[in-house]
Amino acid sequence: MSDVQSDASPSSASKDIAGDIATLKSDIASLIKEMKDLAIREGSRIGQDAAEKISGSASEIYGGVSKQTQRSAEAVGQHVQDWPVSSLLIAFVGGFAISKLFTR
Repeated sequence: MSDVQSDASPSSASKDIAGDIATLKSDIASLIKEMKDLAIREGSRIGQDAAEKISGSASEIYGGVSKQTQRSAEAVGQHVQDWPVSSLLIAFVGGFAISKLFTR
């Protein structure tokens, strides 16, 4: 004789276990869906933050290059004004050398 007797029949217990397993599967599916949604939201936020940083860096670099280009153009213009004949001679020799390189 057994000391512990079950109130439920074996058929009822297996139905309860099957129901618990179904509930567990549903809960796990919901958890996985929430984790995917969270990963997408966080990934999007991280991507947006990175894009903003890159955009800011690109703007700073462009601004620096633009200022340097302007200063270089002004320096060349000043050189041409100060020494027009030598500037003309340098431009002619440079153009001649480039034309000889590209005709070969």
